[in-house]
Amino acid sequence: MDNQPKWAAKVALACFLALVGGVLLGSLAVGLVLSSMGAIRPENLPFPIALISLPVNETIFLAITLLFARYKGASLKELGLRKISIKTLLTVSIGAIPLLLLGIGVSFSEEIIFGPNPWAQQVEALVMPRNNLQLVVMVAYSLILVGPCEELAIRGFVQKGLENSFGKRWGLLTSSALFGLLHGLNTPYAVMPVLAVGLVIGYVWQRTDGNTTAATLMHGVYDAIALTLAYSLSS
Repeated sequence: MDNQPKWAAKVALACFLALVGGVLLGSLAVGLVLSSMGAIRPENLPFPIALISLPVNETIFLAITLLFARYKGASLKELGLRKISIKTLLTVSIGAIPLLLLGIGVSFSEEIIFGPNPWAQQVEALVMPRNNLQLVVMVAYSLILVGPCEELAIRGFVQKGLENSFGKRWGLLTSSALFGLLHGLNTPYAVMPVLAVGLVIGYVWQRTDGNTTAATLMHGVYDAIALTLAYSLSS
C-alpha cells in the first residue's frame, strides 16, 4: 500500500496562485524599497534589480511551497528531493545545453512571427549583470536559489498534484503552461519559450521517477548558461 501523502489539482492550483501572489508582493516590496532610495529607473542602477529581487522572490517561493507541503504532510523527500546518480547528474547537466538551444529557437520563432520584443530593454535592465562579480553572484543564484526553489514548487508540488488528478500527460502539459505563465509576469514573450523548456524539464522529472533534484540541476545549469551567454554577448 502506498502511504505517501497525495494532493489533488485544487491544492496544486491553490499553491500556484499563492506563488503568483507572493512573487507580485515581493516584487512590489523591492520596487518600493528602491524607489524610497531614489532609484526610480532600473537602467540607472549600478546593479540589476534581480540581484535583490531574486533572493526575495525565491525565498517566498520556498516558504509557500513548504507551507503547502506541511499542510499535506509531505516531506522534502516526498517532494522529490532525493539523491541522483553521477550518470543522471551528467546527463541533465549536459542536457541543459540543447535545452537552451530549444528556448532560443522558440524565442527567435516568436520574434519572427510577432516582431521584436518591445519589453526586451526593460527585461535586460532588470536581470543583466553590470560586471563579472555580479555575473558570478547571479550564476550562484541560478544554481542555489532559482533551480531548487522553483523546481520544488512547480515540479515537486504543483505538477505532482496535477498528475494525481489528471494523469502524467495532462499534469505535464498543465504544469508547464503554468510555469510559462508565471514567467510571463516579466514579459509576455517569455511564456512560450519557458513553456517549451518546462515541458522538457517536467518530462525529465517524470523519467527520473519524480526526482526534483535532477530537475533542479537541469534548471539551474540552464539559467546559468543562458545568463553567462547573454552577458558575454552584451559585453
